[in-house]
Amino acid sequence: MKCAVITPVGPGHMALLETSCAPSVAQARAYHAGPFKVIEHLVMDDTEGRHGRSNRRNDALARARAEGFDWVFFLDADDVMTPNAFEAFGRVIEAEPNLDAVWGLICTFDESGAPALREGQPERIDSRAQLLTVEPHLALQIGAFVRTGCAARFGFDAAMDTGEDFRFYYQLWAACRCAKRPEIFFVNRRGQHSTGPRGATGQDWQRAVSRLWAEQLAEVSVFAEIPDGRESPARMRVTNPRDLIQAAHLRGEYFEAESLAKLKRLLPKPRPHIVEVGANIGNHVVWYARNMDAARIYPVEPNPEALCLLEQNIAANGIGERIDRRGWGLGAGRGEGRFAAVTDDADNLGATRLEPSADGAIETRSLDVLMGADRVDFIKIDAEGMELDVLDGAAGLIARDRPVIWIEVLRKNMMGFVQGWCRKAGYRVVDSTAYRNTVDYFVVPRE
Repeated sequence: MKCAVITPVGPGHMALLETSCAPSVAQARAYHAGPFKVIEHLVMDDTEGRHGRSNRRNDALARARAEGFDWVFFLDADDVMTPNAFEAFGRVIEAEPNLDAVWGLICTFDESGAPALREGQPERIDSRAQLLTVEPHLALQIGAFVRTGCAARFGFDAAMDTGEDFRFYYQLWAACRCAKRPEIFFVNRRGQHSTGPRGATGQDWQRAVSRLWAEQLAEVSVFAEIPDGRESPARMRVTNPRDLIQAAHLRGEYFEAESLAKLKRLLPKPRPHIVEVGANIGNHVVWYARNMDAARIYPVEPNPEALCLLEQNIAANGIGERIDRRGWGLGAGRGEGRFAAVTDDADNLGATRLEPSADGAIETRSLDVLMGADRVDFIKIDAEGMELDVLDGAAGLIARDRPVIWIEVLRKNMMGFVQGWCRKAGYRVVDSTAYRNTVDYFVVPRE
C-alpha cells in the first residue's frame, strides 16, 4: 500500500515545516513504515497565501488519487508526526481492516514543549452518534489516516475561512466507516496559526464548528448520557449543543445539579407527587423520577419545541407511567388567559417567556384548577417573570397540601415574594441560589 502525507504550508509556516514537521515525517518513515510500501510527503506551498489551505489540500488529494495512493494522512506544517505513527496505524488497520478513516488521541505540546494528551477527550469513538455527543475540541483533530477515495469524495470546503476541518470530518463520519482509537499519530502545536488574508482566530473556529455541530444534530438522533448512580445512565436528547441545559447534558451532568441535591435533602418524603411549572425539555422531570422515585410528575410546559424534546426524554428514560400530561401545552398563571411564547435567545430555550396576547396560541390555567383535588408534595416554578401569578393561581392547593416550593424569582419581584407572599402564605426561606437576574428560593411551610 501507498500513503501520502499531505501538508499545506501557509504564510509564516515554512520555517516550522523545515525544522520540525518534515523531519518528523522522515523519522516516522525510517522508524517503521507500518503497512505501507511507499510513503511520500506531499508538501503544498502556499506561503504567499494565494490558494488557501483547503485548495492546497484538495490539490494534494487529486494528485494522491491520480498517483494511486491508497491512504492519505493530513499533517499541518506547525505539527509533528510521532515516530511510531505508521506502525500504530498498522496495528489498528490490522485489527479492523474495514475502517475507512482512523483518528488518534489529541496530543499537544504544553508550555514546556513536552507532549501532553488533552484532558477530557474520549479514548475511542465508534459511531457518528457517539461523535456528536463530544465537544469538537475534545473529539478530533486534522491528523488522521483516510482512504484516498473517501477523502477525495468530499475534500475541503475552500469557501470557508475556518471550520472546514470539521465539515470534512462530519461528512466522512456520515458516509464512511470511521473510528478514533487510543493511539497517538501526531502532536499539535497550539498558537501557531497561519497568517494571511483569510486567517482566523480560535474564536472564529469555535463559532463555525458550533454551527456545523448543530446542523449534524438536526440530522441524527443523539442522546447524551448522564451517570447518576443507577444501573444505567440517564439519556437526554441533544439538538443544540449551545443550549444552556443541553450543554450540561453533553458534559454528563444534570443542569442545576447542586440545587437538585438541595431539594433531595428538603423533601425526604418517599414517592412524592411533583408539579413542574416550566418543565422545558425534562432535565428535572427525569431527575425526579430517577433520583427521588417520584410517584407522579405533572409537567406544565407550553412551548411546543420544548415539549417535543420533553416527550423524547421521557420515553428514552422509560418513565412514561409516572407522567401526568394534563399540563401539556399549557402555561400556569392566575387563571385562564392567552399568551404568546417569546424566545429571545435560541441557545437558552429554558428562558422562553409568555407575553399576553389576545390571539396568542398558548393558554394558561391556574394550578388550583389544573390539579383539582390531586395531592401535591412539591412544586417547582420557573415561569420567567410570571412566578407571582403562578403562586396566586395555586393559593388553594398550597393552603391545602403545604408543599415544598422551589421558585425562580426575578430580582424585581424579590421583595414581593420574600416579604409579601411568604409572610402571607406562612412560608419561610430555607435556602437560595443567586444568579445575575434571578434568585432561586427554596421555601417550606412555617412550623
